[in-house]
Amino acid sequence: MSRVAALLAILLAASAAAAAALIILPAPSKSLAFVAIAAGEKSVFILALAVVGAVLALFASRPGTRLLAMLAVLLCLAATVVALVPFAQALRVASEQRVDLNFSRYLRSHIDTEGPIKAKKTVVFAELPQQGGTRSLGMDVYVPSGTLRPAPPAEPSRAIVVAHGGGWSAGDRGDASLASQWFADHGFTVFDVEYRTSPQPNWKGATGDVKCAIGWIKRHATTPDWNIDPGRITLLGRSAGGHLALLAAYAPNDARLPSSCPEGSGPDTSVESVVAYYAPTDLVWGYEHPVRKQVYDSSEKLRKFIGGTPETTGDLYRVLSPTERATAAAPRTLLIHGGRDQFVGRQHLDMLADKLHAVAVPYETLIIPYAQHGFDFVFGGLSGQIAEAVVL
Repeated sequence: MSRVAALLAILLAASAAAAAALIILPAPSKSLAFVAIAAGEKSVFILALAVVGAVLALFASRPGTRLLAMLAVLLCLAATVVALVPFAQALRVASEQRVDLNFSRYLRSHIDTEGPIKAKKTVVFAELPQQGGTRSLGMDVYVPSGTLRPAPPAEPSRAIVVAHGGGWSAGDRGDASLASQWFADHGFTVFDVEYRTSPQPNWKGATGDVKCAIGWIKRHATTPDWNIDPGRITLLGRSAGGHLALLAAYAPNDARLPSSCPEGSGPDTSVESVVAYYAPTDLVWGYEHPVRKQVYDSSEKLRKFIGGTPETTGDLYRVLSPTERATAAAPRTLLIHGGRDQFVGRQHLDMLADKLHAVAVPYETLIIPYAQHGFDFVFGGLSGQIAEAVVL
């Protein structure tokens, strides 16, 4: 019996140690990089696993199993120490940002991706010509009440326009629908927009689609379903969507990056503010310095998105880099990044922050030391709660 308990203890200890290792060590593959997100954001469960393993090992410690039990205890102790690190760092950042964390919500946190909830309203904002017909682009709408009203509210609300991530080649609206609903529950009208991810190179179409959505929203600021202030629009993007959000916000009138709306841009596509989660900002630097190619080949993604390399299309890389487009006219900016990001290096945040400082644009940065790329997709996690509060 003690040998069985010792084997079970070593199994639990090894599992806890392996999960904890993903918090502090680079992931060897893309799939394990995704596991690392959950490991960092749900580290309390690694801690629980380690505690159970240690208790079981102590119970199983007998002359014939003592060495095995001791090894299990040591692994559990190591896992416990590591599991406490992201938790402690999140508490520190929350204290600095004066964020009240909800630990009940943390324990109930779960993955928010690929539309776990459905928006109550979806509208088409563009009909684009393509070979063999037209393509409709839609946006999901989340209104402040949580349910669509028979008449828009008397007071216009702020609007958030969301651009999803996916390396400019994947993803879709609704990828973070719980987060969109959360912002709606806090008084915002949220428009989660679709943009073209194919065929590539799609740099012009993707940026133009985001601008088209902004123009459409401004033209339809008041409808039977919502009432927004067209002068108080925030662009919010994640990863590649963060890049598109920054680009659209910093270059609203650039003729090289026009709105893709067939009827033209309509109203200007400027916004009051922009929020970018873990976004690439300097595309030349990003091409030359991929974080971990075996996890995510960002250079290949850029080649496909832009249609060449910095050597063959260098001017276009600069045109599409938010670090090159930030001027004194740029809207106020919030940059959010995880310190353990294995897809987009936090240097992108630093470089853009330096440029915004140089041109005197109001900006803020939020760096969560042990957060991974996509940390906010663990909806209710400590890192996500901090980011939500700072965005508000």
